[in-house]
Amino acid sequence: MAKISKVHLKEIPEFVNVSENNTNTITVITEIIFHPLDIKLQMEYQLYLFVYDIHGKEDIPILIANWDDSKIRRISKELGRDDFISKESFLIKSNDSKNNKLVIEKQMKLELGKITESTSVFTRNFEVFVSLIPVIHRASSRSEIFESKLVFK
Repeated sequence: MAKISKVHLKEIPEFVNVSENNTNTITVITEIIFHPLDIKLQMEYQLYLFVYDIHGKEDIPILIANWDDSKIRRISKELGRDDFISKESFLIKSNDSKNNKLVIEKQMKLELGKITESTSVFTRNFEVFVSLIPVIHRASSRSEIFESKLVFK
């Protein structure tokens, strides 16, 4: 079974603009190591990337795996619930790897909604949760928490 060895951002944004007029993107880099049987059996996986805004203590993500139609839920540790602000999924193949390793860079659009008030800056914590769902099981991993400032214009 494949293993997600690392999840990180190409560059951590200092600011994330909250406005429908601005496009905020981050590039998530996911490193996957395939077991020799994955290569031999030419296994296919559905890779899921979720970005969420953490409010207080980070929620526990629960993935309901269903190949290419998986859903994520969360268990809150506090009254505030984390907001999921971006989701991407796509098919990957173990035989696309080099030396049993595959590095994937995926741009993700952050959708934080429309704010009409005057400009304000708040510091928020975001996290990327990644899950790899193979034909017969799944593998999951999360990025480190990263911090950016929100800009309201």
